[in-house]
Amino acid sequence: MPPKVTKRWVPVHRPGEASSSDGHSEGGADLAVDRLSALPDALLHHIMSFMKAWDAARTCVLSRRWLDLWASAPCVDIRVGRRGGAPEDFDRFVYCLLLAREALAPVETLRLRSPGEDEDDFDNNDVRMWIRHAIRRNARVIQLFGHVNWPAQLEPVDFVSRHLKTLKLSYADVYDRFTRQLLSQCPCLEELELKRCLVESRNITSVTLKRFTVVKCIFNMNLLVGAANLLSVRCIAPVMWVPLFKNLGALVTGSVMIDDSSLPTQEFEKHQKDDDEFAPSSDDDDGNNSTYARSTSKYVPSFDDSDEYTSDDSDISDDFCEEYSDDIKDNHDYGNDINSDSDTYEYSEIANGYEDKQIGNCDDGLDCAKGSKYDGCSAKYVINDYEALGGQNLLHSLSNAQNLELLGHSGEVVLRRESISCPTFSNLKTLTLGEWCINTGADFDILILLLQHSPSLEKLYLHLEMNLDIQKALEIGIRSKGGSFACKYLSMVRIRCTKDDPRVHMLAQLFRCNGVPLEKIYVRRSGSFYLRNLKLERGIAIGELCESRAH
Repeated sequence: MPPKVTKRWVPVHRPGEASSSDGHSEGGADLAVDRLSALPDALLHHIMSFMKAWDAARTCVLSRRWLDLWASAPCVDIRVGRRGGAPEDFDRFVYCLLLAREALAPVETLRLRSPGEDEDDFDNNDVRMWIRHAIRRNARVIQLFGHVNWPAQLEPVDFVSRHLKTLKLSYADVYDRFTRQLLSQCPCLEELELKRCLVESRNITSVTLKRFTVVKCIFNMNLLVGAANLLSVRCIAPVMWVPLFKNLGALVTGSVMIDDSSLPTQEFEKHQKDDDEFAPSSDDDDGNNSTYARSTSKYVPSFDDSDEYTSDDSDISDDFCEEYSDDIKDNHDYGNDINSDSDTYEYSEIANGYEDKQIGNCDDGLDCAKGSKYDGCSAKYVINDYEALGGQNLLHSLSNAQNLELLGHSGEVVLRRESISCPTFSNLKTLTLGEWCINTGADFDILILLLQHSPSLEKLYLHLEMNLDIQKALEIGIRSKGGSFACKYLSMVRIRCTKDDPRVHMLAQLFRCNGVPLEKIYVRRSGSFYLRNLKLERGIAIGELCESRAH
């Protein structure tokens, strides 16, 4: 097919028409002003990058300006979602689309989905050929999406390129031979992202990799990641095993979120129950038998797969099950906004006199003796089994980071285990921590330990989450232990918590005792935990009553 030549577009005026700067003709009649077509090609191509390929091709009917614009668009998105919309004879359409593109126009970004179990419009051979076509057009970014029950099948030979910089895989089988050949035959690969993949690789070693992301991937074997030039690493909710990281000397940003429910920690729960006086027994009224199940909220990572849809919950049609009133209040004078998030406040706006009470008094409530040190959390809270859980030396691997995010629920195993030998975070400027750094109740020893080892810290974010165990511990009247830390550059502490979590006041006084003014402490409060549970219990009761009446 001969190369296609795109002519430069120039405005054309028909006889009897005259243009003017205000968009009116000589006769005074309004003319439609096509401001969109006046935009440069680069900007229009950027707009097309958010469109599926068949929608971008349809723009050729808009005007002569748009006739061949799609044929040189650098992004080709041929994903087929569950909502359909793709043309018939999909495989034939894609082949014609690729052949009709300008011969010299590169395919910088290719987004595609592998065939599903019931799809017969194209097969895996088609997908491989489309990838190879993009590679021949010097593709720099390839995003391949599989299906939940039908993962994408990969062949390393299809991705061999000296131009490929970014590879993003979702719902794919990632095996050892694939990662070895990919990293050895793609000398410019800088970003590797794996989402919800089955990873059966032992090593990911690269000197060019700068960004590495794994989100909810299943690891069937111990994965070792070694990348001396890695700038960013994100490990979100690994399943079965936490990867090991080494040689991260250039790391700038690290984000780790560990969910114990995804790790083989069940066999260790009996040890935690024996040691934790607040852990519910097996016949707890709440029926929660695992550490993770006791939490009422979860960290949910975000995904950018636009083809993942959720169905809306159907409403109960029974007249008896009409919406009930939420005009209930707690004793914290916060009103009835159960689920809403309010704005961020300075701590002094919500202190309500707590700064003068014993709970936050440096002489009585908190032991802030200068020079006191913590040796890490008590061994009774951790499980020293690297073969079963992985993540050995996780904090040491991240110790060079400037921005660090460590999230986990109360009682999280791996992060608490690694905090026993806490390294010094010499370069750390921003730190985000979850509930895991606070023992049941209001024991801040792990938090203080991390602050003691972060001498250059400037911003601290704390995400607190209430659950029934924490509520029980606070009702018993636990007294927080204090401790000293020197964070002379700390300019902001931002705490996110429920409106009825008294630990925010304990934390505020802890920071005040260590030289952080209350004016630098900010609080973002979500709805009342007490009211949420009350609403949940009422909803369950009404649901059971509706079900009984239906029978």
